[in-house]
Amino acid sequence: MADFQENGLPKIPEVFNNDYPENYKLRPQTFALTREELKETLEDGTPKLLTMDINICEDGYVEAVNRGLDRRDKQELNKRAEELYDCDIGCEHCFDCKTKTNNPLMKTEEVFAMLLEAKKLGLKMVKFLGPGELLHNPRLFEILDFLKDNDIRIGIFTKGLICGKTWYSQEKFGMETKEFCKKLYSYPNVSLLFNITSTDKKTELKRINSKKNPDLFEIRNKGFENLANVWFNKDISNQRLTLVCNPVLNDNISEVEEIYERAIKRNIPIIVAPTMVSGKWLDQKEVKDENFKTEKLVNLYAKIYVMLIRNRLTTLEKIKKDWVSPYAGIPCNQFLGGFMQRKDGKLQACPGNETGPYVYTEDLRRSWPLLEQWKNSLNYILRQKALEKWDDMPLTNPCYAKQELLDFPDDKTPIQKGCGSIPDNFEHRVLKKINEFLMG
Repeated sequence: MADFQENGLPKIPEVFNNDYPENYKLRPQTFALTREELKETLEDGTPKLLTMDINICEDGYVEAVNRGLDRRDKQELNKRAEELYDCDIGCEHCFDCKTKTNNPLMKTEEVFAMLLEAKKLGLKMVKFLGPGELLHNPRLFEILDFLKDNDIRIGIFTKGLICGKTWYSQEKFGMETKEFCKKLYSYPNVSLLFNITSTDKKTELKRINSKKNPDLFEIRNKGFENLANVWFNKDISNQRLTLVCNPVLNDNISEVEEIYERAIKRNIPIIVAPTMVSGKWLDQKEVKDENFKTEKLVNLYAKIYVMLIRNRLTTLEKIKKDWVSPYAGIPCNQFLGGFMQRKDGKLQACPGNETGPYVYTEDLRRSWPLLEQWKNSLNYILRQKALEKWDDMPLTNPCYAKQELLDFPDDKTPIQKGCGSIPDNFEHRVLKKINEFLMG
């Protein structure tokens, strides 16, 4: 197991060989908040808005959609937003690219203004979710400079094409890929969330518009290698390169445990998640597949946790204290820490669900101040209840956006049986299976 390449993954040397340092943690730089951070408040006692998922569109796309449109002409706006967006990759499971919009798209300067307001409320980090690739945006380094100057960390979801294909980086920024990767690394506030779902080329190409990128599999691997070569996975206490293995579906679930173990041996945390219930992901058949959710998914998560226990990276007692994460070993508390801004100014709870209870305002540019939107959000209410309930709250939270039969503060249950990608009672199911595996 010298490198990933043995099984269709990037060629990256191991950092650890079953000899993880004491107190070593799998903690991506921009993916989870600490217990201490979740308890932070403003001077008046208001829990801080700590994290946001954000959308930033390229200027040309924003101008093309917004030009000359009356805000009341929603039908024409939807048509233009769908027709004019030309993604470099075209992920088949994307929740964000060709989505309908009720408002003009937000300009980069409007996103900056929102982030400055959020900073006053305690904002520490953001994740870029789309549309498309922020790494292809001509204003990339201006955006990263703005975030660095305002002490905001950013995690960027990416397929990594520009990190592995020289003509991409030359065309966009006039530099070789290795120079581009070095420049990215020079920003201490930047971490990359690199999507790899399969070691099999055929399976991976099903996830994208393969006519546009028939060689994505090879470019992806090269890009991942280039990022490791400029030390993105060097610092074991500040992990800036994360592998994102989602969506987990029937066609790749058998590979995930091995990919996970290979990744963490290279100081690369791995985010594992089933399909979301928003955008194109909403129609995945696994959402309705009870056997997939309650058997295959539960077994996968239990096996990952058992592997972490046997590598002394956690204990059963710690899992019970921190709780079972919807990201399998990586804490998830982003729902309680903040919310999401969409490309058209809509605010919603998180990207995992875009149905009614999860949408807070149709356009933040025409609504009350961000502080009031934060205090009226489900995320804030659940955070308050967690602080009231727990002296030492669990480090991870249930997946309020995807898990079935969770009760909300108003006694409603938004995600009914058969409508979520994570089954009801998920944490207890996984803990039970962990015990079975440990005893067996």
